[in-house]
Amino acid sequence: MYCRFCGEKIEDGSAFCPMCGKSLADPNENSGGTGPSGNGGDDGGIPGTDKLLSNAGIERFAPIAAFAPIAMAVLLTVVGFLTIILTKNPVTGFIVKALLLIMALMFILFPIAATAGLIKVILTGNKPKNVIWVWLAPLATCFASISCLGIKFGWVAVAWIFGILAALLGLDLLARVTISNKPIETPVNVAEDIAIYSRFVKAYREKYPTSKDLERAGYVDPENSYFDGSGFDLLALNILMTIVLIVTCGIAFPWMYCKKVRWVKQHTVINGHRLTFTGTGASLIGQWIVNEILCVITCGIYSFFVYVALKKWELNHTFIDGEPIVPGMQSSYFDGNSFQYFGYGIVTTIALTFTLGLIFPWTACMLEGWEAKHSVINGRRLSFSGSGIALLGEYIIIFVLTLITFGIYSSWGEVRLNKFFVRHTDFVN
Repeated sequence: MYCRFCGEKIEDGSAFCPMCGKSLADPNENSGGTGPSGNGGDDGGIPGTDKLLSNAGIERFAPIAAFAPIAMAVLLTVVGFLTIILTKNPVTGFIVKALLLIMALMFILFPIAATAGLIKVILTGNKPKNVIWVWLAPLATCFASISCLGIKFGWVAVAWIFGILAALLGLDLLARVTISNKPIETPVNVAEDIAIYSRFVKAYREKYPTSKDLERAGYVDPENSYFDGSGFDLLALNILMTIVLIVTCGIAFPWMYCKKVRWVKQHTVINGHRLTFTGTGASLIGQWIVNEILCVITCGIYSFFVYVALKKWELNHTFIDGEPIVPGMQSSYFDGNSFQYFGYGIVTTIALTFTLGLIFPWTACMLEGWEAKHSVINGRRLSFSGSGIALLGEYIIIFVLTLITFGIYSSWGEVRLNKFFVRHTDFVN
């Protein structure tokens, strides 16, 4: 059997393609059929009935709750660091503590609700109640709820033991039930689970290749967009900038800013055209002094307008390398305004705060898209086609490597982000 959407070979009778995730139900199938998950007419194999709270929806998605302890531990650790900083202020301290309480309750209730839902599926659906495999799903989510309670109340041993058990069962259920959409009574097969994960990761990387994947494949089309700067060069540049700014007490900022922008532009190629930057610290110093003065006399309010002002100055000095620059003609410019940026900033700040940074790939792409559509270089307007889901793989790699290297990898992470953003940037035809 082959998926009619992506063409991948899949198991006969599958309701969902494990590669592209689309439903394979026949749109002409009548409501009297039997669903592929063994739930009869209530199954998600029938169009319009595969909803989250249906038996099929609960059976497919509830096993994800087995990973609630891991998510809870990570997020509460991040919030814990914020608590140390923000609780010094009574208002922010109250907000953070309230957020902690709400998060803890959500993580505890999620696996409890999943357990109840799975038990309901077993008791009301056409499930073989005497088969041990059918009870692994509610057992996993039950272990997860106990582990979350252990995290909340400081029962370290309980949290660890039940969290590990829930994660181990969850790994099997995620592959067997959620990804492959097999019924929960299907026997456990570790080798098959590994094969499912392998196919899933391969399909994701083929659809959303990371910068490193493209480099290994030698994929550099001269007509496409790419960024060819290196993490080591950026690390050296960042160290130099830090030393100079410390020695000059920040006075050299305009020159260091121009040096960083020039390095980025010179390593940026859009649709086969390499960029160049003509701005200098001497030409920026006047605007920078004005920005500083306005920030002081407005008690910091003008700081919200500084970013757009710098962006406008930066684009006015950005051109396509090799193309003539006509004196007095503004062929490169940025036409976004500060109020738009301020609105986007509020939305992204709220989203990042309440998701503790998890939604960063989507907010980053949203801001990049806004900047691109307001950027014109040598009379050519830019467009950005990147998406949050495509950036997610890069974000996870950058976050993990930066964390375990205590921030050293951040320069390489910045390069990876630049590679992603430039790869999805084009001139509008």
